[in-house]
Amino acid sequence: MRHDPISRWMTHTPHTIGATQPLEVASRLMHEHHIRHLPVLDRGTLVGIVTERDLTFVETLKGVDPEVTTVAEAMSPNPYRVAPDAPLGRVVREMAVHKYGAALVVDGGQVAGVFTTIDALRVLAQLFAEGRGRPSRRPRLPGRPD
Repeated sequence: MRHDPISRWMTHTPHTIGATQPLEVASRLMHEHHIRHLPVLDRGTLVGIVTERDLTFVETLKGVDPEVTTVAEAMSPNPYRVAPDAPLGRVVREMAVHKYGAALVVDGGQVAGVFTTIDALRVLAQLFAEGRGRPSRRPRLPGRPD
């Protein structure tokens, strides 16, 4: 399973948002579709990611109007990107090491999918369902004391 391509486990064709859209639109999209991450595009090119947490933080700042402030002002540039054939094990390890909430799956310059911590928990749930949920030892992560 850890060698499975991330494309097997990702959410395919995720919702995206334009960088110039107001925060209010991003919030509405997330609420309507029950999602917490939106890849941000500028003229079709991936330029960042905006999360529910980003929106909550920025919208609470003094003087911020969610109907005027743009997604570009709240997004994180340079999101973690992987190819569709990236091994699941490598992706989840990188997410854990760097505390990424999502990996954006990019194919030919286009956003093909998103793999979030919720997707990772679904993988873990399947491992438990298959009786393989007991690792022989706690996985070691670089930079983390045991």
